[in-house]
Amino acid sequence: MVVGEAVRTSLEEVKAHPLRSFFTLIGVILGTLALVVVLSVLDGVEAAVWQGMEDLGLDGVLIVNARQPTNPIERAKAYLSRGLRVEDARYFQSNDLVTSIGPVGETRAVVNAGTITRRVNVYGITPAFVRIKGRKTTMGRFISERDDFVSAPVCVLGLKLKEQLFGGEEAIGQRINLAGRRLTVVGVGTKFNMEFVNDDDLRKETGGVYVPFSIYQDMFGKANSISYMLAKAAEPEKSIDAEDEATRLYAQAHNGIRDVHVENVGKEILKERGNIVRILRNWRIVFFSIAGVSLLIGGVGIFSVLKISISERLFEIGLRKSMGATDGEVLMQFLIEAVTLSVVGAAIGLAGGIALVKVISGFFPAGLPVSLFGLSVASGFAISIGLLAGLYPSISASRLEPVEALRA
Repeated sequence: MVVGEAVRTSLEEVKAHPLRSFFTLIGVILGTLALVVVLSVLDGVEAAVWQGMEDLGLDGVLIVNARQPTNPIERAKAYLSRGLRVEDARYFQSNDLVTSIGPVGETRAVVNAGTITRRVNVYGITPAFVRIKGRKTTMGRFISERDDFVSAPVCVLGLKLKEQLFGGEEAIGQRINLAGRRLTVVGVGTKFNMEFVNDDDLRKETGGVYVPFSIYQDMFGKANSISYMLAKAAEPEKSIDAEDEATRLYAQAHNGIRDVHVENVGKEILKERGNIVRILRNWRIVFFSIAGVSLLIGGVGIFSVLKISISERLFEIGLRKSMGATDGEVLMQFLIEAVTLSVVGAAIGLAGGIALVKVISGFFPAGLPVSLFGLSVASGFAISIGLLAGLYPSISASRLEPVEALRA
């Protein structure tokens, strides 16, 4: 009963003085609105960044390139090594640090489909490439072990290339001419998230074509078919150990000649992930601080209005206490009024925040969901501010003597 009456009284105060109530609650409204919008945007940005990092497919990845030995003695014995070969992969079988390894051929060639001609990047791959980079298809399938083993004349188109060659038509089962070889399309790649991860390799892949490595060798020759070997560490955090292991195994495979360079891309990606986490955390702190200041200003407004309300209602307080109301009941009445004011401000701010997020979500290709964390934090913070702001005035009102209050 006391709670309902206190809430009703608070709402009547808001209706009786709409302009004063608006200026009182403007801090709470803006603070809650800012928290909802900012946290929703940050969540959307964070999701897009992590999706872009996943699309890169470079977590724990090692890239092995051929090079000339740096040691003069090794250069003199370079004939002992046969260079990068597919057979090198057998040295990594059942290895605890390097789980997958496979050759990748990369070149440019002309592709024809009907009357359309394009010069594109061509990737000769094995299923190891798909596992290492986490590649998927929007339709059809990727290159399989059987495709590579039997030199199947098949290919997978990047999503952008599919749109250029076939538009909105079905691409699966269609035939293309790649560097004079007729190939059947068995799959189409996915769209990469490049909003916040600007990478040339992703751009090339989405506009390129994947073929089985054995077909690539037939088309462009076996001598220099391996552009690089792609390997993956068992755990991204152990990429340095995997790098050392790969260097050791290649030296063993090449008869002690160190004619390859193992580039630890996974280590750089791990470092960048740490930088991104730190940047996003700093953004959250900054925006939390700005919204927090706005909510504190709203708290000051609630404090002031409650003090004015108490001074205008001294007779009511004295009358209630003279009729038996306890200090606790008076305290709760004004404390509930303070919280009610903050709830009203928070409700308006939350509604405005949700509406604004819906409006700006159109600028995000993947959309922008409202942050549930933002809603809960903004609501909790606003109610807490109202509670704290109303505490002192409520205690002051509860300690008034009935006679003095009635006389005032």
